[in-house]
This record gives sequence, C-alpha cells and structure tokens, in this order.
Amino acid sequence: MTDSDLAKIVEELRNSMKGLGTVEETVIRIIKQFPLVTRLKIKEQYKITYGRELQDDFKSELGGNFYELTSGLFKNIYEYDADQCHRAIEGLGTNEDTLIEIIGTRPKWLLNGIKVQYKKLYNRDLEEDVKNDTSGDFQQLLISLLQCARSDNEKPDVETCSKIAEELHDSENNKLGIGQTYNKYVANCSASELMMIAREFHKKYGKSLMKEINEKFSGDIKKLIQTVFYSNISPSEYFATRIRESIKGVGTDEKILNRVIITRNEIDIKIIIQYYKLLYSEDMIKDIQDDTSGDYKTLLTALITK
Repeated sequence: MTDSDLAKIVEELRNSMKGLGTVEETVIRIIKQFPLVTRLKIKEQYKITYGRELQDDFKSELGGNFYELTSGLFKNIYEYDADQCHRAIEGLGTNEDTLIEIIGTRPKWLLNGIKVQYKKLYNRDLEEDVKNDTSGDFQQLLISLLQCARSDNEKPDVETCSKIAEELHDSENNKLGIGQTYNKYVANCSASELMMIAREFHKKYGKSLMKEINEKFSGDIKKLIQTVFYSNISPSEYFATRIRESIKGVGTDEKILNRVIITRNEIDIKIIIQYYKLLYSEDMIKDIQDDTSGDYKTLLTALITK
C-alpha cells in the first residue's frame, strides 16, 4: 500500500466520523479489504494525520458489540489479549473463562508478548494479578503456564510419554498429588508430547485422557487442563467448540464470539468452519448469522467469509 493510498483511507475514515458517509459501512469495508498488519498502519497514520486516536473516535461513534468487535480488530495481537486479561481480572470477581482461553491456548512466544504488553499498558505484572485473583490448583497451573517453559520437541519419545501416561493415571498415589502431577506435564510438554501422552493413555487404559481428567477434576482446573490438551492437540477443533458455546441456547456470549473471531480470522477460520460442520452437522456461518443482527452481523459475516 502506498502512502497516497493510506492517506485516502484515513481521510475517508475521518470524514465518515464527521457525518460524511456512514461510519459502520466504511469500517466494514476497510476491515474486509485489509489484513491486521495494514489496519495497524491505518491506525498509526490516522493519529499522525489528525492527532487523534482512532480507537477513541470509534468509541464515540460506534456502540455495543459492533464497537467491541471493531476495536479489537484494530489492536495488535499482544495488546488485544493483554486487554482481555485485564478485563477478566479488574474489579470485583474474575472471569475465569477468559483466563482459561487465553493463558491455556496461547503459544509461549505469544504469552511472553502478552506479559510485556500488559506491563506496558497497565504498569502491573500479569502473573501477580493472576496470582492475586485466583487460588489453589487453578492458580498454580495458570502461573506455571505463564512461565512460558513449554517444550518445542516435535519428536516425542514413545516410552517416555507412556510412562507419563501411567503417572497421570496413578496420580492419586503420587506424593505430589493429582494437581501437581498434572501441572508438571500440562505446563511443560510440547504439543506433540501432549498428543503422544493422550494416545498412550488411551492405548493403556481404554479410555480417553479427557474422560480421565473429567473424572479426577472439577470446576476451573478441570476446564483449564482440558483446554490445554485440546487446544494443543487440535486447535481449530477446540475453537470450533468455543464458537458453538458462544451461540448455543438462549442469547449469545459475544465476548467469546468476538475473541475467537478476532484472534483466529486470519489463522484458521476456514478450518474452524469445517470442524464445526463435522462436530455439529450445522453451518457455522448460518448459525452465527441467525444469532446476531445489524452491522455486527454484517461485520462478523465479512470476517468469516473473506
């Protein structure tokens, strides 16, 4: 994109904010046309040209779910996840579901970047905030995951993984206890190792490791352990289940829906759509359209079909 093209786009955006055209239509067209790397350049040029923050103007001109989705689509990947974590922790109560999805699924390079961005944005330490807002085995696994020590081994040793499967199965008898035994491997094994451990577990005991986790744990720690395994072994399939979770039943969980679409639309959205069809025998695009409306629906559709 040339400097001239960039100048025209930011001028068009600014004019739409001043009533010369429809802001929503302009935003949808730009998002549909350009990837994140270009949108970030547009945001930067907007500030250079007008001395204004594009996000602030979005906030004053757009509303509701459409604003939340648009705002997220003009943030870099570290900033977006750091903001989501901060929202999950700030104030009274904790949104454990958000922490589980972000800390439990992001690769270590991304988690490292999120921690740096969190410090930059809020002058606080993400690990400390998570520690102060959670407890027990759930807290300990989140903290372990934030150490970003996961192995990169893509060629796991079958015998080693088989022994780990045995250790997980017999974790009640381990002096570390069930929580600490799982923590040791869930936070540090590579995706390939986690997959091999799950295969060896099924081979040895005739049931899935997911079922074993379901029987041994409950609440947030159960969901976090299952999320780590699921998202490392089959990430696109995992995020298809998250889309389903956000739209099934009465009402829509726009927070989950926005987060998955924002973070995966340039990675594997087409594969997520295929997994959704495989898992639920339904069309993900149609289900999302049936559950949303207006400009919000139009923008979501643009993102998942482009």
